[in-house]
Amino acid sequence: MMNTEKIAALLGGLKRPEIAPTPADVIYAEDRIRLLHYRPHAERVYSLPILIVNSLVNKYYILDLTPGKSYVEYLLGQGFDVFMLDWGTPRDEDCFVSLGEHINKYLPHAVDAVLGYTGAKRISFIAYCMGGTMSLMYAALHPEYLKNLVLLATPVDFHNDSTLSIWGRNLDVDALVDTYGNIPADVLRSAFSMLKPMKNLTKYIDLLENIDNEEYVKIFLAFDYWVNDAVAIPGETFRQFMKGTYQDNLFVRNKMKVGLKTINLAQVTCSILNVIAEHDDIVPPVSSEPLLKLVGSTDKEELRVKGGHHGLSIGLSAIKVVWPRSAAWLAKRSGKMRKVST
Repeated sequence: MMNTEKIAALLGGLKRPEIAPTPADVIYAEDRIRLLHYRPHAERVYSLPILIVNSLVNKYYILDLTPGKSYVEYLLGQGFDVFMLDWGTPRDEDCFVSLGEHINKYLPHAVDAVLGYTGAKRISFIAYCMGGTMSLMYAALHPEYLKNLVLLATPVDFHNDSTLSIWGRNLDVDALVDTYGNIPADVLRSAFSMLKPMKNLTKYIDLLENIDNEEYVKIFLAFDYWVNDAVAIPGETFRQFMKGTYQDNLFVRNKMKVGLKTINLAQVTCSILNVIAEHDDIVPPVSSEPLLKLVGSTDKEELRVKGGHHGLSIGLSAIKVVWPRSAAWLAKRSGKMRKVST
């Protein structure tokens, strides 16, 4: 079979790639949201459990993409008790769900469920992209239970010269929400595609050049599946987030309201590891860099790595630097080992 025919066969959907492979159980559900608990790899784990908080834009399993490219799998192997928040797929009636409900309802309820399940008194978050911004909002408003926060490619200052920032500042958010209700996945996918317009073509050239490399093909298909497995965002949440961040840049100025309260980053006091990708076209370094000067935390550290936005999840920088460095950082701050809850 010629290489081009191989690609056509692969992309023709002969079989679904092996995604989200790590065994997990749903231990809590509310509305469209699920809380997953990954089955530990050992009888004893660190005292502090980890809750992974992802962006609302894509499906949760980017950090558990495929065997060998799973941050979850790595953390389990290092003795952590790992939970994942799956934001789910919004229904039409979810268009009125606000940003405040995510921060003051769903996140606290998930934390309560993790603490109740494990018997722990406090928790660690690992948060990615928009999930990191939302976790900082949670940390400012609900500081009592969050001890450690690992942030991956987290935007804080949204006004910069990146394509996404310019797009966000000039978007007619009200018209978009009023037209669609929930913001469709295709609209969001188009926004991210414009960041690297040629990549949609050249990625298939890269696939063609590596068509006989089974590992490359496996990862390509899994990542491509995840990219296209996008979900809508509740309209009111999108409206509030976009206006407060990309348009008015209130978050970094400590003027953004979530629910009835104003977010002040000085109220964030948990330990923080802020991981920045030097060539991130979605969350450029200049967007993440101000954070450590703004938070009230005394235990705070920045980790800069080579690569782009998704390099922090499945790239070489993730596997060789981010995973081991973040695990070691968390291990020092996660207490003694405890017996696994059953």
